Amino acid sequence: MPVMLRSGSFRTKTESEENSSSPVSKRRTQTKKEFSQEDENKEEPVRNIEEIRRKNLEDNKAFLEGLLMTQIRDDLKSLANTLQPTIKKEGKKRDYKYITVSENVPVRRSRRLANMDVNGNKLPSPEESDNEMDTTKDRSVMSVVYRRQTYKRESGISPEEQEVLNQKIQTFFEENNSIIDSKKSIYEFSDLEITDENVLKLTPDRLLFMDIHSRSDILAIIGCDRKGTIGLVVKSINDLNGAWCKINYNFHSEYATCCRFDNFNSNIINSTSYDSTFRTCDIIKNQSIEIFKDPDNHGLTAFDYRSLQTCLISENNGDVLLADIRASPVSIERFDVSKKRIRTLHINPIQTDEFCISGLDNCVKVWDLRNMSTMKYCLQTNYSCYGAYYNQAGSHIMATTRDDHLMSFSCNDMKYANDPLDIQPMKKIYHRNYVNRFVTPFTAQPYPIFEMYFLIGSSGYPRTISIFNENCQEISSLSSENLNSLATVNVSHQTLPIIAGGNSSGRIHVFTGHI
Repeated sequence: MPVMLRSGSFRTKTESEENSSSPVSKRRTQTKKEFSQEDENKEEPVRNIEEIRRKNLEDNKAFLEGLLMTQIRDDLKSLANTLQPTIKKEGKKRDYKYITVSENVPVRRSRRLANMDVNGNKLPSPEESDNEMDTTKDRSVMSVVYRRQTYKRESGISPEEQEVLNQKIQTFFEENNSIIDSKKSIYEFSDLEITDENVLKLTPDRLLFMDIHSRSDILAIIGCDRKGTIGLVVKSINDLNGAWCKINYNFHSEYATCCRFDNFNSNIINSTSYDSTFRTCDIIKNQSIEIFKDPDNHGLTAFDYRSLQTCLISENNGDVLLADIRASPVSIERFDVSKKRIRTLHINPIQTDEFCISGLDNCVKVWDLRNMSTMKYCLQTNYSCYGAYYNQAGSHIMATTRDDHLMSFSCNDMKYANDPLDIQPMKKIYHRNYVNRFVTPFTAQPYPIFEMYFLIGSSGYPRTISIFNENCQEISSLSSENLNSLATVNVSHQTLPIIAGGNSSGRIHVFTGHI
């Protein structure tokens, strides 16, 4: 059988190729060579493949050496070996070379997290403020330490001293010398100031809500925090620069969301919490009682008094409860007013059947207890709200939204609106309501003395508490050298020139005027 060989080593040129070899054309032409019968019977010579491979390798090596590629390869290998770390293999263990830091090199260590002072001594749980950190250096340790200004904690007193304070607090509330007078004080905002004695700790953790007593003979302030603690501080009106009497009540096991003095009995504190309980505390008897607990374990987020006997309570599942807290057992009527969590609930001071709620819905909803089948008004905010409250005159609702705006809605515009479920704000301005996740967002609280005004904190510097009217116009602002943190929760006395601003760490700053 004829076999055609394609290898150039065994290929023989034909006569025509020798005669017609052209230096220009390098194309190989295939020729057919006929073999005789004798040639077919001859054995084909064996090709030495290894010899051919060896010859090709030598040719390639000689070609690379001519280009100096071999020398370049050896130089790269030697350079890579010098840059590699020394690794000693012993089985699976490896000895790596680590960089050690000398003890003389300054290293930043957090003494605040370790609860230690600059000398390394353990501190008894100091209370920290929100003002800017001061940088100091401990020369003995050569480390950078960040320290905050600390205040003496009243809870660190002995049980005997606390018992004396409790007796004094009970005496304040037993001796009711308050004169019922509807006349409100008229004063200038520039007359209000903060003394050193009126800066103190109210709650041990983040402050969420505050209330101030309406009595005119004592100054009593309560606040609740996210650990479930209710803080109470009280002093006599005749000694506004004197010492405070303080007590903390551990009412709840979770967030205490709202606390208020009772309208029926001035010696009672009521509070709600995410632990689904509504509790009442008698200050004189120094005892707390659970009024009721939601059987479905829905957290209670806020409440407000409708009358001396009843109150409205909001839940995080969007329900509102109408509760008769004086009845035994407590009677509850439930209304489904929202599908999302409610943050705040406020009853119209003039029309007690009307109330507004705000929360994760992108609107403020207004309902009327006389007709709970349909919503009365829907105030469009386009974003969820941190809070919505009526002014003391009951003519406007001020809402603070998640997109950092302050919105005012007129109740008069609601009555004559073409679509009661699509009410637009009469005024809207930018106001930074959210600072960070460790700070309570700003809300606009009503100002009882000036019925058209609202109180709200400011993130500007120096720190201030702003007073806005119903048209979102800033009327004035309160500032002091002692106000060195964000006043996120603010409340004022109903008849006296007293305003208290609380920051997220639980410390309050009390502005007082001439009484």
